[in-house]
Amino acid sequence: MKKWMKGTAVLSLLFVLFSLVGCGSNEQTTKETNKEVKTVQIEKQNEAEKKEEAKVELSSEQNKPTDSSTVAASEEKKENQSTSPTSTSKQTSPSSQQQTPKTKTNTAVTTNKSSTPTTTAQTPTSTTPASKPSTTATPKPATTVTLSIVGPKDRGTIVAATKVSFNEGDTIYDIILATAKKHGIVIDSRGSGATAYIEGIDNIYEFDYGPKSGWVFEQNGISLTKSIGVTKIKDGDRIECIYTE
Repeated sequence: MKKWMKGTAVLSLLFVLFSLVGCGSNEQTTKETNKEVKTVQIEKQNEAEKKEEAKVELSSEQNKPTDSSTVAASEEKKENQSTSPTSTSKQTSPSSQQQTPKTKTNTAVTTNKSSTPTTTAQTPTSTTPASKPSTTATPKPATTVTLSIVGPKDRGTIVAATKVSFNEGDTIYDIILATAKKHGIVIDSRGSGATAYIEGIDNIYEFDYGPKSGWVFEQNGISLTKSIGVTKIKDGDRIECIYTE
């Protein structure tokens, strides 16, 4: 009887031990199963995130302009997404959807800054010099003398009183030669300066009308006391060439 009770006790103890071992193994198995389920869920979440990231990258590559600053912005976005905690698929999807329009906005801003640089054109200011008042020199009034040539009585006036322009320093001899040349009158003369002497005017010579006949010259009604070649004239003078008989 005692042996049977001992045997029963031993069997009961073994059953309890097997039960405990079975429970422990079941709990461990359950834990391992839960871990495997979690691992599968995490892998599924990672695959879903990778698919979302691939879609985001594809859409951003289609929309983004070829610009170095835009590429840098997309790389920053990728780094931010890689560092974000992966808790659940519900939390990951909205975050990726929210970041996508931000990336597009940043891309547009960056494109505007890089493609349209603001340059301020400086227009050179040209200063036109003030025009000086035109000073027109007032011409000096011409200096003139009045010259007349009167021949013998039978010939009368050869050159009527005429105003003749002259240059400064001209003499009576100079003005008579210039006037005769202008009117086509022949002058026969000899010498120059103090020895200048007129023998004939318009083919009328001295002594043609007597021993005292010849040409005499007056300046402002006064007979000359010097040679006509050294007697200078001035503005307004009246010069007369008269043939005496």
